[in-house]
Amino acid sequence: MSEIKAGPRLIPLTVALGIILWLFVTTGWRQVFVKEVLGSAYDSQAEHFLRGDVGIDVDDIRHEAMIVNGKVYTYFGPFPAFLRIPLNFLYPHARGKWSRLSGFTAGMISLLAFAGLIRDRLRTTSLRPWQRELIANVSLLGFAFASPLLLLLGNLSIYDEAVIWGFAASIAALFFAYRAWDAAESASPWMLLGFSVSASAALLSRVTFGLPLFLFAPVFLPKLWRHRRFAQLAALVLPILAGGLFYVLLGYARFGTPLGVDYNNYINPTHREFAHQHHTLDLSRVPASVIDYFGIRFPPTEEKAPFLRGERRPYHHPTLYSLDFSETYLSVFWGSSWLLFGAIIGLFFLFTRQGQTFERILAGACAIEAVVILSYYALAQRYSTDLFPLLIVCFLVFLRVNGNILRRTLYIVVALTLFSMVVNSLTTISWLIDSDMNVPPATRATWRTLLGRQP
Repeated sequence: MSEIKAGPRLIPLTVALGIILWLFVTTGWRQVFVKEVLGSAYDSQAEHFLRGDVGIDVDDIRHEAMIVNGKVYTYFGPFPAFLRIPLNFLYPHARGKWSRLSGFTAGMISLLAFAGLIRDRLRTTSLRPWQRELIANVSLLGFAFASPLLLLLGNLSIYDEAVIWGFAASIAALFFAYRAWDAAESASPWMLLGFSVSASAALLSRVTFGLPLFLFAPVFLPKLWRHRRFAQLAALVLPILAGGLFYVLLGYARFGTPLGVDYNNYINPTHREFAHQHHTLDLSRVPASVIDYFGIRFPPTEEKAPFLRGERRPYHHPTLYSLDFSETYLSVFWGSSWLLFGAIIGLFFLFTRQGQTFERILAGACAIEAVVILSYYALAQRYSTDLFPLLIVCFLVFLRVNGNILRRTLYIVVALTLFSMVVNSLTTISWLIDSDMNVPPATRATWRTLLGRQP
């Protein structure tokens, strides 16, 4: 068994990153309470929940409404709405303006959970202490600035707020799952409770993030039942059952289906008709989607800051995708090359003697999530976030493996991280100020002024 060493010190960097990301989210403290696009939809949904109703006000959901028998619903997961209930009780004047505080909270949860995962995995490596510190801190920098997290925090409209909470809950669930499994039979009920609550939060934020965690959860059951760990069983099972049952009942109440959505009721005619004819999920889209999300097309350059341009591009596949363009402005190959590099090596070790059954099952569940999003009928940068739980699990295998591989590739990971941070940050800022129609005008104007461009 590998020797357990002291984990890398990540608290100082985590605090520093939290401050930087707060300034990024609030545009330098200038914009905290901001009404993002459809941000009040969650407030409206919360108010309807308190009245025992699952509907939503049409003025708050507008062009994303689902209309069933004359009643208006939303297909977005309800988790952010639950958060609005105590917030609006404490400060009702901020109704419709909680998106940035909500998104920042989710971002910090994901950052802390990722830091915990990195720290725990590196405690058994044969690296020297300074090498563990280096790769841990560099990986945390990469997660903050060379992953979808930066985009999600830069635009917290209803679309990205749902994604960032699903992503954060997913990473938190991974953290608790690893902690619970490492502890074996002595796993704390709190670790299993953390996993099950996080899994339910992921499901109720965005189903694609919750699905693999629900599929993975039964892995704990045989061991807990065999050793009569009933407190741990209750901590694992009860929140999972509650979250799953609420999701199914909500789907039936809104659309008469446990899937939680029925695009035949979508107010958007383009997506509605396409879904009716070609379905929202289709495995035949996977090859084209892989090319889009992992392609080697580098973003266009420009002479003015930020020098790399994030833009939509034509992608006309009328029987595969509902729109004739892709909103994937930067592929994983360029934006998160550090993570992709480690994940590829980790994937190799996953299926050798050094791979653990626990990790193989977890990676398999996350692979289902990746296939689902690759089968989806639209292409967008925020959707690529669903690929990252699988990449992160494989990257953790890469970090855990003892031997010379990690030591020999240490500087490659550092170089790729620094490169990805520059490319992702510049391209994302370009996307936010030039192409993203959901960024508030005041935020866009502030960014343009900071970059020396006309508002």
